Amino acid sequence: MNRRTESLGRDPVGPLLLRLSLPGVVGMLVQASYNVVDAFFIGRGVGPLGLAGTAVAFPLQLLILAMGTFGGVGAQSLISRSLGARDLPRAQGALDVLGALSLVLGIATALVGLAWLDPLLALVGGSGEILPYARSYMRIILLGVPALILGIALSHAVRAEGDVRTSMHAMLVSAGANFVLDPLFIFGLHGGVAGAAWATVLSQVVLVLWLLRHYRSGASVLRLRPREFRFRRNLLGEIAAVGTSEWVRISANALVVGAVVRSLALHGSPLAVAAYGIVSRLLSLAFMPLFGLTQGFMPLLGYNYGAGLHGRARQVLVLSLQAATAFSAVVWFLCLVFPSLLVAPFTAHEDLLALGSRSLRAMTLGFFLVGFQILGAATFQALGKARPALFLSLSRQVLLFLPLLLLLPRWCGLWGVWLAFPLSDLLSALLTLPFVLSQIRELEEAEGGRIV
Repeated sequence: MNRRTESLGRDPVGPLLLRLSLPGVVGMLVQASYNVVDAFFIGRGVGPLGLAGTAVAFPLQLLILAMGTFGGVGAQSLISRSLGARDLPRAQGALDVLGALSLVLGIATALVGLAWLDPLLALVGGSGEILPYARSYMRIILLGVPALILGIALSHAVRAEGDVRTSMHAMLVSAGANFVLDPLFIFGLHGGVAGAAWATVLSQVVLVLWLLRHYRSGASVLRLRPREFRFRRNLLGEIAAVGTSEWVRISANALVVGAVVRSLALHGSPLAVAAYGIVSRLLSLAFMPLFGLTQGFMPLLGYNYGAGLHGRARQVLVLSLQAATAFSAVVWFLCLVFPSLLVAPFTAHEDLLALGSRSLRAMTLGFFLVGFQILGAATFQALGKARPALFLSLSRQVLLFLPLLLLLPRWCGLWGVWLAFPLSDLLSALLTLPFVLSQIRELEEAEGGRIV
């Protein structure tokens, strides 16, 4: 085992968490930039209907992301815990299973999506004048799904070794390609939303090639062995048990986005759908640093827990929760005070700018609680505790948000859609609190420290 991996159980927690998380934060912001850059150029080059079409396609993109993170998060937890326990063969086996799983899921998802594209788009609110834009965009995105899922999975595997820098570099190169290709395809080649989709697909191919180059260089603890890609029942079961919670969380988010789009079409207009397309991209930028923190936090917590360093694991957990809450509070302040400045880059349409600004302010009233809830759910993923991880991943989006989305618009119309977001943030944070406090006490008891 190399010195970088062993540092997870040895170096001071604060600087180590920063070192692990900062590249992850940058990497996740880069990942979010794909949709944000698309929205920027589509808003300027195609207009509100183009934004509405990509907003309709966004739930399906989230389902694709869920497929990649299903194996990636599960394998990351297993690899980091195995390395912490000095079980290198088990960690290598987890990577082999992840490779096989990613290829199967990538090909199957692309085939199913292409075969059922129109019914899937109709299910999430694609109809009328919006549907052609959504169809044109998603048809091309689906062609790149195998590369997208493999890239996500390998990024998680690299981070499981504590090497978040390589993952960050790969995402930076990929995002740079997307930023260059988007205006080329949209404006230079007059490709519209289809051009934006081609730019995204090609940039994902760049990501995969960069990560394959890393594994071929021999710089990693584990080896990528395509000839050993196969399913091993015991390892696949453990990967699936942990990864299911993340798959459910992102799939639930896709369900939520689809339900929001349908509700906006019912209680609002295509302009409301376009406004949500802008706001959802902005919020993806706000969420991604939290997910980047989670990526640095999970292998650090999993390694120390697997190594029996329970006091150190508690320190990692408490410090990470504090950092996530502080970041969420900053985002909350910016969205409440400067909503117009945040929305303006995406559109010159005055009505869309006004509606998007009001929507952003309403949707983020409870955002200062979001970081705590995300890190709370990720805690149990990192520790391999699948049931609480699954329950907490479901709580905010499925158990709380969807019922609110069904009820509030009946009483408040369009504004009921927006207000469902802060109410679900508040209730889910309250639900997560006792789980987190119980886990902190368990770590204190295992270490023999003082119980608070």
